[in-house]
Amino acid sequence: MGAVENYSTLEKEIFNFLSQDKENYLKNELCEFHIDKIFSNSDFIIHEYKYLFSKDHTLKFVTTTSKYIEVAFIFNDQTIEDKINDKKNTYLPNHNYIYYTPNGVDVEIYYKKDVTYRNLDIYVATDYFNEFLQKTNYIKSFVTSITKEKFTRLIEDGIPISPQMLHTISEIRECNLTGIPKEYFMKSRIMYLLQLIFEWIEENKSFSFSNNSSQLKNTDINTLHDIHNFIEHNPKTYYTIEQLSDQFAINEFKLKKGFKELFGMGIFQFSTQIHMKYALHLLKYSDLSIKEIAYKTGYSSPSAFSVAFKKECGTSPNKMRNHSTE
Repeated sequence: MGAVENYSTLEKEIFNFLSQDKENYLKNELCEFHIDKIFSNSDFIIHEYKYLFSKDHTLKFVTTTSKYIEVAFIFNDQTIEDKINDKKNTYLPNHNYIYYTPNGVDVEIYYKKDVTYRNLDIYVATDYFNEFLQKTNYIKSFVTSITKEKFTRLIEDGIPISPQMLHTISEIRECNLTGIPKEYFMKSRIMYLLQLIFEWIEENKSFSFSNNSSQLKNTDINTLHDIHNFIEHNPKTYYTIEQLSDQFAINEFKLKKGFKELFGMGIFQFSTQIHMKYALHLLKYSDLSIKEIAYKTGYSSPSAFSVAFKKECGTSPNKMRNHSTE
């Protein structure tokens, strides 16, 4: 981040805090910032941020030289917005974004009062990332924009954070290795996250790279966000399209089509991910049996739960629990 002459004293404290390596916590009259500096080497940096502003605030800055592509995992409960060189961008809750911001770019980030913002960012060296992407023909425009030193996002609408991604991020957070073993472990986990991201892109590229403009009205968008939040905060019960349509007064066709257009996945897929995230939490932090977890996450039987879990997470609930307790 760069600095300009008219920054307030409080903003300067924030920028100085973000640009240094020693301190992990800052609190002033404007905000409270916490950074967990998880890992760093010549190819990768992993930081997790948690911050809260005491009032609505627009943070403005000019970027300095960047040699990294940012792979950001957004864990906010609310959407965040920014403006980069007059281009407005939106970042949805529980989504991943891959983007590049070059030197000398004007940035404005809009923060709301008393909202806790959380994101885990993986910074990947551009040379490393470009070499990785050269084999991926359908995102050449992303690489071209980087080469031309332009701000660019790989998938404008973001990629939903899957239970597999969430589990891998937990492994990164909780790694207790040191030295060379840690280097290899972190690289393997980062590469696996990239694999999951590009698998999603490959499966959804016709949707991801569509240039069709949205036909949704603002009232529809607000309703769909309400439905998204409702599902997210009710991981113990499955709701049918008909039930959601009745409860939120939106027709079923618009609900199904609009939800996928807005969030990049169908309602059933999103609901399954929410239930699996809750199941992962219970497997890791509770003593409940697999059977109890199955019923607690809305499944009619342990076998149905196990099939869905393996399909979504790539392994069985028993193996996941055993791995978490190792």
